[in-house]
Amino acid sequence: MKTNWIKALTEMGMTRIRMDAICAYQEIDSEDKLLIYTSDNTMFVVVEDCESITQKLDSNFNVF
Repeated sequence: MKTNWIKALTEMGMTRIRMDAICAYQEIDSEDKLLIYTSDNTMFVVVEDCESITQKLDSNFNVF
């Protein structure tokens, strides 16, 4: 079984996050930042290319 990953620039640097670990995501600061929450209670703050990453997440999780 293939696991999908998303690559994002976070406050800690380039980060790869497993898609199946993501529980929630939220745009903040007028869409300048994206918060990603995972099932192990980790939170990532995405600081670049947030709109594109949100679109990928919406597509993966069938958000319309």
